[in-house]
Amino acid sequence: MSALKPLARLLVELLREDERRCLLGEDVGNGGMLGLSRAVAEDEQLRARLMPAPLTVNAGVAHAGGLALAGLRPIVVLPSASALLEALPALRELGRLPWRSGEQHDLPVLFVVPNGPGFGIGGEAAESVEATLARVPGLELWAAGRIEELCACLRSAAEFDAEPSSPGASVGPRVLLLPRSVIVRDLIADIDLRAGLDRPLTATLRDGDQATVFAWGDALEPALLAAEACAAGDESSAGYEVRVVDVGRLAPLDEDALVEAASATGKLVIAHSGPRRHGLGAELAALFADRSILHLDAPVLRICGEAEGLVSAHDEVTASPSAAAIADAIARVVHY
Repeated sequence: MSALKPLARLLVELLREDERRCLLGEDVGNGGMLGLSRAVAEDEQLRARLMPAPLTVNAGVAHAGGLALAGLRPIVVLPSASALLEALPALRELGRLPWRSGEQHDLPVLFVVPNGPGFGIGGEAAESVEATLARVPGLELWAAGRIEELCACLRSAAEFDAEPSSPGASVGPRVLLLPRSVIVRDLIADIDLRAGLDRPLTATLRDGDQATVFAWGDALEPALLAAEACAAGDESSAGYEVRVVDVGRLAPLDEDALVEAASATGKLVIAHSGPRRHGLGAELAALFADRSILHLDAPVLRICGEAEGLVSAHDEVTASPSAAAIADAIARVVHY
């Protein structure tokens, strides 16, 4: 069983818990491309809250914003995060609305979208587009990095009743990125739909004092494997302990938590999918140069995908950093 099935069950729970929630998407009435809405479609009591939207993505995003302004809490399931690039004008309007008119408008819209390589189909469907989405003002961008936290992240992202980060602030739209390589992975055991709810979005998953690795999405699991390999050492050298931080919220960044983790070791590696140039890893590196410069003892290394563009399915093999590449970077900063 893949992680898609517990995610589909969770969508049923979310709709049952709050009558304001509804599920939108071009083919949600038929289960959606990934089958995420199939369990909802099979529930007679919830089927009426499925809203197939055979519209352009731009029009669908605007429609979801209108439903939110009317008091609903739409969850929009799209086949790819790159589809949101077609809807940037509408997405920018959604991000602006809570603060542009001088009146407080809540826009509790959640977009759930697969992102990055993993399906083996190449092209636009395999791109990592988080750097583009992170630039949209007013948009929160979340990323689930491990199969264990997928459901907890979806549940937390769908919950808009928590206090806003700033007093008097309005609630704005959110995008939850589901790494393709993670959601298609087979589960060893079933996922607890409520596990990890109290975990902060930016969290230290492994402690260590000799280097810190920041990762998100499908680069998180290789980062943890690399840290384990470094701790084990080899015949020629003793092991060293590495801290691994899951950057669960990409916009806005949890800057204080990130700076604290960076300053704790002073030797940093940033790992993420997609091209190195103009990626979010550069934004993190700039943050650490601004606020942790006096604590840094080595250059900040970024380990990313090798391909600048995904043209074929073969390119997906090198679109995400490997555990070996991350471990090599860790060794370089530790021995700098």
